[in-house]
Amino acid sequence: MKPLRVALAALLVVLPVSAAQSGIEQPAPQAQPVKGWSAVAGMSGAEVLHMARGLPKGADAAADQPWCDSAAAVQQSLNAEFDERMVTRRADGTQLWGSDLMGTWTVVLARADQTNCIIASGIGYQDGANPGTYYAQVGLRG
Repeated sequence: MKPLRVALAALLVVLPVSAAQSGIEQPAPQAQPVKGWSAVAGMSGAEVLHMARGLPKGADAAADQPWCDSAAAVQQSLNAEFDERMVTRRADGTQLWGSDLMGTWTVVLARADQTNCIIASGIGYQDGANPGTYYAQVGLRG
């Protein structure tokens, strides 16, 4: 019993110092690694874009296809649910949306018929990061 008391007493002496030190020396927050998920697993980004260009609008998309709806509905959903705003727009019709607050990002295909399709999303977004980093996660380079 005596060795246990000595060990507990030693632990009690060390704990207050460790707690005080941790309050002073806070480690810098580390950035989340960028991770992405395509709306259609196993397809390249170009294949997903091609497919999304012909999908109908609908709130009940199958699990293996992008969700397409009116541009206003998709934008409202990204704003309200994830606090995402458009970061950049590319010539291929894709847009990168991101939220520094939530750390989320979404790649959207904006079609000429005022329909938007969510083709990929992920975590690890930070304001000011290179948009190509997020596009590369889902196979859309360039």
